[in-house]
Formats: sequence, C-alpha cells, structure tokens
Amino acid sequence: MNKERKLLLWSLIFVILYLLFDYFVLSNIDLSKYIQNQSVTVETSPQINMAIYATYVIGIIYYLILILFKNIDLNKHKVGILIWSIIFFILNIVSGILGFIAFGNLKSEKKEKRELPIIEDKEFTNKYICLLAFIICMILMFVVSDHFTGIIPSMIIYLSVLLIMIIVFFKQLVHDFKYFKEYFREYMSLTIKTWLKSLVVLLILGIIIQLLTNTSQSNNQEALQKMFNKLPIITAGLSIIYAPFAEELLFRGVIRKLIKSKYLFILVSGILFGLLHVIDDSKTFAEFLYVIVYSSLGIYLASLYYKTNNLWTNITFHFLQNTLGVLGMILLYFLK
Repeated sequence: MNKERKLLLWSLIFVILYLLFDYFVLSNIDLSKYIQNQSVTVETSPQINMAIYATYVIGIIYYLILILFKNIDLNKHKVGILIWSIIFFILNIVSGILGFIAFGNLKSEKKEKRELPIIEDKEFTNKYICLLAFIICMILMFVVSDHFTGIIPSMIIYLSVLLIMIIVFFKQLVHDFKYFKEYFREYMSLTIKTWLKSLVVLLILGIIIQLLTNTSQSNNQEALQKMFNKLPIITAGLSIIYAPFAEELLFRGVIRKLIKSKYLFILVSGILFGLLHVIDDSKTFAEFLYVIVYSSLGIYLASLYYKTNNLWTNITFHFLQNTLGVLGMILLYFLK
C-alpha cells in the first residue's frame, strides 16, 4: 500500500471512530443540562441526522474503494479526495488534515498553458441598434414597470428585456461561445481569479459602509430578500439566469459598442451598473452610498470583458456572484 492510500486509510479510521463515538456516546448525552440558556435548541430532526450520516457513509465507501482497489489511479480522483477531505474536516479535523496531506502528495497532470485567444472586435450588430435596444430596455425597467404591479406584469417586462438583448446579441453570443468552449480552462481561470478578487474588495467596502452608515445591507439586497421570502424559485431564477444574461448584455455588451476607450468604458460601465442598482431604492444618502459597492462590482465585470472580449466570461462571473447571493438568501430564509 502506497503512502497516499495509507493516509486515506488512517483518515477513514478516524472518521469511523468519531461516528461510533458520536452515535453511541454523544447522542445519549442530554446537553440541555449543561446549557443555562433554555431557549437554545440542542436537537436536530431525524431527517437531518439521517442525511448527515448518509453523507459520511458515502464518503467512507468512496475512500474504501480507493484504498482497496489498487488499480485505481488516485491522481484521477484528486477532486473527489479534496471534496471528501473538506467534508471529513468538518466532522473530524484529524481526518480532514490526513486527507489534505494525501491530496497534496498526488501529482497534478500538467497541461500546456495557453494564452487567451484574441477575439476580433467584429460588429455583429450595428451600435445604433444596440443603443436603441438599450433605451427601450431602460424604459421598460424604470418607466413602464412603475405603472404596473404584480408578478405577471413584472415577469413580462423581465422576459421582454431578456428577449430583446438576446436577439440583438445572438450572433455574438454564438461566436463567443465557440471560443469559450475551446478555451474553457483559460477563461474560467481568469474569471474565477477576477471574481475572488472582487469578493474581497466588495466585502471590505461593504463593511466600511455599514460601519459609517449603521446599515446592515443595501436596499436592493433587502428588496431581493423580501421577494425571495415570498417567491423563492422566481427570485432565484431571476438572479442566476436572467440577471447574468440581461445585465451583462446591457451594461457590458452595449456600452462596449458605444465606447472604445478602455478606461472610459470600464468607468462608465461600472458606474452606470452601480447607479441603476441603487437609484430606484435609495431614499437617503446612507442608502445611496452602496453605489460604491455595486459600481466596484461593475468595474471588475467591465475590466474582465475588456480583457477577454467574450460575453460568456462575464455571464459566468455574474452567475457565480449571484449564485453566492442566492445561497445567502436561502441561509437567511431558514434562519429567520
């Protein structure tokens, strides 16, 4: 048995020992006796317990297969070993660390590093048509929507905006997707790095604004949370499907057609993106300050688009950002 399998075996042993200890010892202790605050709930539902145990059983079986079948190349299971190491780390720190060490000892398959392709700035759609479509969409979102209430009129407006943008940029979306698929690894690497950098900056800016204004979150985010509490599936769909397409085509696709200067494009696209996310909901200067956060996000998105000239990198970035936001809304929904 090689070193990596021995590490996985020891990780597995500690997982099993902990689960046995948890099932036969910890589960029989009445923790309420040791908690002075009687409002604290110390029990979880049987369904949740069953799901947790089932998760660990799947991981144990997976590790057993990797350990017992020596013809399996562990290098091809690096992602699986990493995922289960993280899960086991939550359960048992020692098991997780042993899994991480085994993961670190595995060899990565070296792939040829390629530069991002240079995509010609073709004019798939006339810039004046793009501008007209942009104006129509702005009227629909900020003028027409004020005269109609209810979920059905709102959905009609959202779908109209999305349809207009997809029609205008259809040829470019098809063209860009071919490159995105061929250079997927390179595009995703740059997209995720840019996204992670933006998260750090947005977190810092958000904390500063919250401390200065004594607010917990932007009005836009509060409105989304309220909408999610009432219509979770629709809100999630709008966030992770509608917004990445419609907003990227509007604020990156159209603006790039109109402004060729790099820094002017990034600045205008970012600030406009920020303004349209707060201007409709802000009633005080403190609430309006969140324009800095949204504009910063818009600047990161615009800079990514300028580097790649590929709409799908921006759609992916926006999808990741909004999916994280939806996960946060789900967490707040169950904690309320």
